[in-house]
Formats: sequence, structure tokens, C-alpha cells
Amino acid sequence: MTLRAIPTRILLLTLMAALTAPLLACHADENDPEGQAEELADPVRRQNAIHNLQRIYTNTLADNHGDRSSAPVVAVADIIAPALNDTYLAFPEDRSNGQAILDLLKEVQDARALPALKKALEWRTGVTELHAVRAAQAIASMTIPDGEKPGVATALGAAFDQITGVREVDNQMRVEFVRALGTLHHTSATPVLVRVMQNQSENQHFLINRLAARELGELGDPEAVEPMIGALFQFAPNNPGMRMNDVAAEALVRIGRPSLAPMLQVLAGQHAAANAAADALIAVVQQRQPGLSLTRAQVVGPEATTTLGMLGFADSFDALLAETRAEEVDRKLNGCIALTRLTLSDAQHTQVRTVITALYGSFSANQVEMRAQLLATMANTFDPGYLPLFLTTARDTEAHPALRETAIASLAKLANRAQATELRAVIAADEDNAARYNEHVGAYLTVAADCDVDVACYVGKLTDSDPLVAEKAAYMVGLLAPDNQAEAMTGLAAQLGNAAFPVRFAALLALDHIATQGSQAGIDKIEELRTQEEGRAIWTQFKGIALPIQARLRARMPS
Repeated sequence: MTLRAIPTRILLLTLMAALTAPLLACHADENDPEGQAEELADPVRRQNAIHNLQRIYTNTLADNHGDRSSAPVVAVADIIAPALNDTYLAFPEDRSNGQAILDLLKEVQDARALPALKKALEWRTGVTELHAVRAAQAIASMTIPDGEKPGVATALGAAFDQITGVREVDNQMRVEFVRALGTLHHTSATPVLVRVMQNQSENQHFLINRLAARELGELGDPEAVEPMIGALFQFAPNNPGMRMNDVAAEALVRIGRPSLAPMLQVLAGQHAAANAAADALIAVVQQRQPGLSLTRAQVVGPEATTTLGMLGFADSFDALLAETRAEEVDRKLNGCIALTRLTLSDAQHTQVRTVITALYGSFSANQVEMRAQLLATMANTFDPGYLPLFLTTARDTEAHPALRETAIASLAKLANRAQATELRAVIAADEDNAARYNEHVGAYLTVAADCDVDVACYVGKLTDSDPLVAEKAAYMVGLLAPDNQAEAMTGLAAQLGNAAFPVRFAALLALDHIATQGSQAGIDKIEELRTQEEGRAIWTQFKGIALPIQARLRARMPS
């Protein structure tokens, strides 16, 4: 078979194609951020370019120990952040790569990407919900210039308002949008969060309302005081058992002094919005429980009394003292407890002690629970003026066993060496119960014998492995340490995360008592616990007192 000669023209074209093919197929080096950024414009190369940019940035960040402010990391961000932003805006139809771009922008944490992130918040049902989720997460992770925050808040609010469904992704968007609003730390987020908090819709789970209230508390904007007062009485649609009074009170305490005057109006029954909100709550409760007698004062009073006590301002003294003169026993008791939380003068402390002691004496012998509650409240004030009453009750062999045991425990927590010796004699005289009492308070008394009134000794025992020893030490530090003593506050703050609830509770109360100028260590530790222990039983038990005290500590910090 004879081969035909290849025409010269075809041979030349083939040769030219072979020579130019490497040039046409030439792409940027995979480790060159500038070259990879340029390839974002190519729909064929875009996915590979995003992958390479992700790797380049991640490796550079790791090489610089996670420091985004280091020069090499900043240099890479300077190249890729604007390019990723422009690519997302230019190719909205490329949803898959758009998601990958948002993932990378979340990692880069660069405010130059805000136009793309705000565009991603303009989500479409069934199409780009996850874009909006990732955009909100990216916003939450970055530092946004103050001048940009109002626009971001508006965009997040518009994105939230667009949600009407109850799909899993709808709830995911709600949560991420609210969290992102909170991270702005700017008053422009306040009206949006208020709108979310007040939204009464069966399609919006009430936990979202509570989350918005918590974020409002973090912002601490005085403009949120009035909405938050209404939130004290707000409830889930058709479910008055699901409330947000706890997070609302915490928010009011975080806001601080601007909450005081309105809350005094609430207590006096002169706050129209609070009265209306309370009436709405009463109507729903009575609809579910016909015949139930429930007055506005019974609903409004406890919330106002508790919140004023948590605020801790001496300005509330007269109003709360008046509550202790009410006819209703519950009002008297709530008033006394609230008074113990105020920052008062010595003369006012003496007056409170007189009122509480009188209330204790007014209870009949069969009102054991209320008497025991008051004894425990007395111990938690760190007021040595109550010690004689504890000793008298401990000696009373005719007293109810539960009441006597509470008195013995209260005295043992606050006893010095001499008082511990006296209490040991009281316990020994009760042969039937001595073993049981010693089991509960013996460790307290041993520590008292060791340290007597030596604050440094008690601070050293805060870290003891025996929870009873550490608890006793915390109470004695609260009783004896001078206000704002650094070593005492540091030791107490470290025990806020103790695995034993009584230890962390005692440390928290003691820290609240002596940290008259606030405690950054205490604030930070409580925040750490909230992040680490959310959903755990010990945090559920602890947060009701820890979060308000955290707010008090923050409010006391020097400005």
C-alpha cells in the first residue's frame, strides 16, 4: 500500500497547533494568589481557583500562627478579598461557586467583602438560603467599621423579615441573622432586634424571641429599656407558660441605670405598657384556667421587685422597703430578698437586717419553708449581724429539724474559730443528730479552726479538692476580704467554673459582694461558662443567678 503525501498546508497547520497548544493551555501557578485571583473570572477555571485560594490563605494563616494581622496574611487578603467580592457580585447565577466564595470570605474575615455579603442576604426561596446563612456567619466573624454597621443591620433586618416559613433552613437563617446583629455591637441593631423580639407569630419559635432579647441585653442600648419592660410579661403565642422574663430582666440589668426609673414606675403600678402587657398575660392564663384569681399586682410586682434587686441601686431602697410592709407574705418575702441585693450604706444594712429579722419572727412555727428560705438568704448576705440568730436557732431543740439544720449550716459557713468551737458544742449536745450534722458541716468547722479570720488562708483553700472546704473558703472570703482585694477576686473568679455547684454558687455570691468596682475576670469566666456549658444541667441551674450578677459586675466597671 502506497502512503499518500501529506499536503504541505495541512502539515504546517498541524505543526503550528502543536507549537501553540502549550501557550493556549497555560494557567496561573497554583500557589500564586494574584494569578489564581485573575482566574476567578473564567467560569471553567473558577472552581479550581477558589480551591487554590482557600489552600493558599489557610496555609499562610497556619504558617503565621493564626494571626490575621500578620504581614503575610494581610498581603494575601489584600489580593483575594476584593477579587472574591467582585466575582460574587459579577456572577450571581453561579450558585455553587458562590457558596464556596462565601465559605472562603467567612475565613478571610475582611470587611471589603461586605458588598458581596449584603448581596448574599438577598436570598431566594429554595435557591440561596445557605448563601444568606454563610453571609451572616461571615459578618459575625469579622470586625466591621462603625460607618458600615447601619447598612449591615438594615440588610440583616430585611433578610429576617423575608422569612415566613418553618423549614429547618428558615430557623437556621433566623438564628444566624439575630446572632450577626448582636455581633455588630452597635445601636443600629437595636430596632431590628426589638422587632424580632416582639414578633408574635406561630411560625417563629419563641426561642428566637428570647435570643433577640439576649442580644439586646448584650448591646446595652438604653433605647431597649421600654421594649424590654414589655418583654418581662411577654409569652409565646397561645402558651403563657413559655416566658422570657429571665432574659428580659438580665437585659435590663445589663443596661443598668437607665432601667431604674422605669422599673420603679412598674413597681408602683404606674407604667402603662407594663400594665397592658401584664393584663394580656393574665387574660390568656385565665382563659386556660377559668376561675383562677390573678391580679395585675400579683403579676407585675414580683417581676419589678426581682429586677430592682438585681439592678442593685440604693435608689430602690425606699420602694422595696415599702414592699416588706405589704399585707401579702409573698410580697414581703420578695421585698426582703431584693433588699439584700442592693448596694447600701451601713445604716441601711442595719435597717434591712431589722426588717428581715422581724419578718422571720412573724412567721408561725409551721411556716418552716419560708423561715428556712429567709435563713439561707441571711447567710448569703455575708452580714455577721445575723450570726446570733443562727446560733439561737441552732440551740433551739424544739425548732423544726429542717429549720435547725439550715441554721447550723448557715452559721457553719460564716463561723470563725471561736464560733465554730461554740457550734461544735451545740452539735455534740444533740446526740441523736450529731453524726448527721457533722457529716454536713464538719468540714466547714475544721476550716474555721485552721484559718480563723485569715483571708489569705481562706483564699488558699478555694482550690481544695474537697467541695465543702472550697465552699466554706468562698463564704469566708466574702465575709472577711476587703472590697476589691485583687487576690480574693482572682481566687473567687477561678472557682466560678468549679464542678460542684455549691462551690461556684458561693464563689459567685462572694465575688458579687466584694467586687464593688466590678471584676473583669468574673465577667470573662461567666461568659466562658455560657459558651462551654450551654445546654448542660449545671449551667441551666447556674445561669439564673450568674448572668444577672455578670451584668452587675459589668455595670460597676470604671468607665
